[in-house]
Amino acid sequence: MRCNTFSARKPRDSALSALSIILVNYNGSRDTIECVRSIEESNFGEFEIIIVDNGSQAGTVEQLRAACPHCTVIGVEENIGFAAGNNIGLKEALERGGSRFLLLNNDTTIDASALSRLMKALESSDRVGIVGAKIRYFSSRNKIWYAGGILSLGSGSFHHRGIGEEDLGQYDLGGETQYVTGCCLLFRRQVVDKIGFLDESYFAYLEDADFCVRARKAGFSILYEPHALVYHKVSSTSARDSPVYLYLNLRNKILFLHKHSRLDQWLPCLPAIAYYYVRQFIRLIFKWRDPKKVKSAWYGLVDGLAQRTGDHGEGRLQAISVSKGHAF
Repeated sequence: MRCNTFSARKPRDSALSALSIILVNYNGSRDTIECVRSIEESNFGEFEIIIVDNGSQAGTVEQLRAACPHCTVIGVEENIGFAAGNNIGLKEALERGGSRFLLLNNDTTIDASALSRLMKALESSDRVGIVGAKIRYFSSRNKIWYAGGILSLGSGSFHHRGIGEEDLGQYDLGGETQYVTGCCLLFRRQVVDKIGFLDESYFAYLEDADFCVRARKAGFSILYEPHALVYHKVSSTSARDSPVYLYLNLRNKILFLHKHSRLDQWLPCLPAIAYYYVRQFIRLIFKWRDPKKVKSAWYGLVDGLAQRTGDHGEGRLQAISVSKGHAF
């Protein structure tokens, strides 16, 4: 892997940058530029934006450099995954002396007050390590995508509270939550000092929950801030049944359980875990009738059990005849 760093001007003095915002781009420059524009309209003070381009088509880095002259753009020659891409940006920010970091999906826009509200929540106590926003669908501006996270260490199940509901203020009480989605994840330097970076063995999906679980185990609290609003261009339902998603989701669920769940936690949940995987295969065989999807799911199951991940968590993505070039 080789990285090339591009900056249209000298990077901001890290002593003046209260916040480092990291965006990972893969052939989504239009979304990334729109995201940057919304950040630049924020009422928050000093921040820097670091864009990591994960092996996009030729000319993308130069396009981002021209459109976002105040950002640092780091070009990676191949798509190394969402986790590894964010880690590259995070390491760049750390080298500059950064102390507060926001991982933000490139296909989002933010409310003008979102950064200020997130940072206020993070600074409310030294115990607070991670903060997440309320996230709505970009296409349905008042419909909730994330209003806090619920997870089970026994079954490895994850759920966004309020997903698909109209936002009527029912989740406007902030406070502790079990995990924050990597779509918008703010954290302090002390978290990285204690637990390290995102786990690249996941490649994409569940690396955010893993990061939050490790932070909680290290003694940090995790907060949901409902008055910080983010709008996400969520993938369509069909994309959630793509070979890439099936492979990574089914594999990473097992990786997560192996890493975080004790025998007394997962054993009572074994029927539910087995039901989840059997249901997936039945659905893929009889609903989709797509051998490629079934093959992807099978490889995900097998590689999860074998703990097969590859250098950056890519596992057998190439073997299921799909490119690692998925828009993470």
